[in-house]
Amino acid sequence: MADFSDLIVQIGDFGFFQKRLVVLCSLPLIPFSFVLVGVVFLGNTPDHRCAIPEAERLRGECGWTEAEVREVTIPRSEASFSRCNRFRLNLSHETCDELEKMLASNKTPVMPCDGGWAFDKNYSTIVSEFSLVCERSWLADLNQVTMACGLFVGAFITGYLSDRFGRKPCFIAFMFCLGLVGVGVMLSPWYPLLLAFRFLQGFFEKGAWTSCYVLRMLMAFFFYFPNDLIPKAG
Repeated sequence: MADFSDLIVQIGDFGFFQKRLVVLCSLPLIPFSFVLVGVVFLGNTPDHRCAIPEAERLRGECGWTEAEVREVTIPRSEASFSRCNRFRLNLSHETCDELEKMLASNKTPVMPCDGGWAFDKNYSTIVSEFSLVCERSWLADLNQVTMACGLFVGAFITGYLSDRFGRKPCFIAFMFCLGLVGVGVMLSPWYPLLLAFRFLQGFFEKGAWTSCYVLRMLMAFFFYFPNDLIPKAG
């Protein structure tokens, strides 16, 4: 009976089929990288400040510019304006002159933002969409942690599924599901739902990456490993 190394010789060297398989299995690494580092763009914190509902009235009645309204309503934190506090002012009753005098006295108390935040409108992220700033800033970090948990759980489950049903069908299924949950991340109207989709992203990404990685390693083993080191049959 021919041993395994003799069968490899009969099959042939690393040819077109093997090269195509390696290239196709390497292509999924491109979207995987975006999923892993996507939090740099998804979770970026735009410039923001406390939203002042009465700002339009001040600009109209007092003739102030946006910068002047900010000077009157937002305290300074070192060299920049505070992002999480505003002056405790009753803007609906104070006159323009009274507001200027209170600001000049430098004794105006501050308070946390109570009317939400105004974000830089040049771009939008999950931070600006769900107001994940100040005391809620830790929720933005939870985004990547949730995806890492999906990777962790997927490492235990997807390997068994690939062994049970085959790596090729599982790889195709995982990639299809990864695309679906990516759309879910993009369209999520609630942050908890977005976190659930990010968990599934990590889960399916781990399954797809592991499946194609094993296929590539098997190909490299069979066609690059020295024949004299391959265990012989019997």
